[in-house]
Amino acid sequence: MRKQYIALLPCLVLGAFSHAQSAGIGFKGGLLFSTVKALNVRTGPIPGGTIGLYLPCGIGPRMELQPEVLLSSLGSTYFEPDGDVTTVRTYYLQLPISIKMYLGNGFNMAGGFQVGKILLAQEQGTEGSAKVTDSYKPMDMGFVGGVGMDLRSGLDLSLRAYGAMTPALRHDDALFPKNRSLEFTVGYRFTQFQRRGHFSRHR
Repeated sequence: MRKQYIALLPCLVLGAFSHAQSAGIGFKGGLLFSTVKALNVRTGPIPGGTIGLYLPCGIGPRMELQPEVLLSSLGSTYFEPDGDVTTVRTYYLQLPISIKMYLGNGFNMAGGFQVGKILLAQEQGTEGSAKVTDSYKPMDMGFVGGVGMDLRSGLDLSLRAYGAMTPALRHDDALFPKNRSLEFTVGYRFTQFQRRGHFSRHR
């Protein structure tokens, strides 16, 4: 099932561009706060960041499909029952794809699906730091949703939440942590292509 989801993403992207009324390329980056939803332990958010490219394409009046390629820093603080505090920082290559619906004057709502590949995981605790990448599943996937404001100048502002569908750890029978994040990003469309006439995201 997981491989089917991953294989579906490029098909959706190629299909969208083949029917696009307009398409573009943009660069985006921003701040995020992430944590995990876990059992049997209290967790807390930590700050992080995200940066990458996005490729918005118009697929109809007031609608865009937006694939992205991002490098993101996630993680969480774990508060152990014995009082110890452990912080885990994870780095992912993320591939979100979302549908944006414009409600007027550039304001939009968006929702979609995201696949992520773990690149590195580091744990910081009372006994020092350690690399724990092998403890994490190679892939992470879930749903994204949020709101945004796209300006005529080419700037795109976005506030988006992510919730993973499956736990992130391998061989885990106690915590079952699922990634969660809230991010604010600023993007700029430095290239815009027009096809089949004019498509405006600000109608």
